[in-house]
Amino acid sequence: MREIYLDNSATTKPYPEVTNTVVKMLTETYGNPSSLHRLGKESKFEIEKARQVIADSLDVNSNEIYFTSGGTEANNLAIKGACLANSKKGNRIVTSVAEHPAVTKTIRDLKKQGWDVTYISAPNGVLDIEELESAIDDRTVLVSIMLVNNETGCIFPLHKIKEIIKQKQSPALLHCDAVQGYGKLEFTADSLGADLISVSAHKIHGPKGVGALFVKNVIKMFSLHLGGGQERGLRSGTENTAFIAGFGKAVEITFSNMYKEIPHMIELRDYCIEAIGECIPQAVVHSNNRGAPHIVNVSLPGVENKHVVEFLDTKGIYISSAAACKSNYSRGPSALESLVLSRELAESALRISFSNLNTKSDIDDLIENLVEYCRQHGFERFFEEGEM
Repeated sequence: MREIYLDNSATTKPYPEVTNTVVKMLTETYGNPSSLHRLGKESKFEIEKARQVIADSLDVNSNEIYFTSGGTEANNLAIKGACLANSKKGNRIVTSVAEHPAVTKTIRDLKKQGWDVTYISAPNGVLDIEELESAIDDRTVLVSIMLVNNETGCIFPLHKIKEIIKQKQSPALLHCDAVQGYGKLEFTADSLGADLISVSAHKIHGPKGVGALFVKNVIKMFSLHLGGGQERGLRSGTENTAFIAGFGKAVEITFSNMYKEIPHMIELRDYCIEAIGECIPQAVVHSNNRGAPHIVNVSLPGVENKHVVEFLDTKGIYISSAAACKSNYSRGPSALESLVLSRELAESALRISFSNLNTKSDIDDLIENLVEYCRQHGFERFFEEGEM
């Protein structure tokens, strides 16, 4: 049975070159990068080579890149590190209702400690700019807004947010969780206007368990990890050398091929949206051609998404019923409900996400099996023309 992987927003298959790099580091260049002997120096060289590659991808200095265990830690470090180091300037944090749990739960923890938090609404994926402008003031220390929403692929206007911070003459730093946008959209730290940017390896065909945080040189940061002083004192702990090197290789491959891979994913996204509209006319698509190139979110109202995912799994087709990091979600509004979707639409939502490795035939097989599921289970209403 042919396997069709359409869950690339959850994670991606590592490039063979990445796997080879990791294995070589584990078997040949395995020294501790803090050691002064040859193996240590070789490990250190590979770390700095990867750091430079990632810095180049964001058009920043290499000493502004700090390695972490992934996007979650990068978000934690960005938010708490910036807020705790700059608490004398104020105690307000501004964020959106649509952020990843790595952001929302970190900010919630600070709120419990007395920080004033304002959540900006984003109906249908459109950030309320007027609400944001009203929330930012001279007590605001941090604004944390994602670049690409991991559920629907909607894109938030980071540069516009930075302009508002400047216009309000606020001391606020701008943090961007760019995990879903990195390697999928063309941007630099300057074009976003962000002071802190979180990225992750496993979303761009790199290994799981490694990420990076860009911190603009002028920013004061509080360290959350105390120890041997690695990563210039901001993130102590022996570096994950093999995975860092693999991360660098993934960035090198991804960014050298973006000129053809982004248009390919855009073509797949648009083809998928059109195919759903033609073959399942009563499905509700929450993504559009103005969003990220790799995500299509669709609901089959009244159908429990878990059962659809399980059915497709038996066919060798892999998609998501929600972001993987939300699979343990148990209370409060879901991410999709935060975007003002009804509970029915949120509970029936399916996320289809592409990479450069996918083809239109993958989408054809997906749609064919979605149609089969609906017909097998008596959901003929999805094929009726006009309003249900």
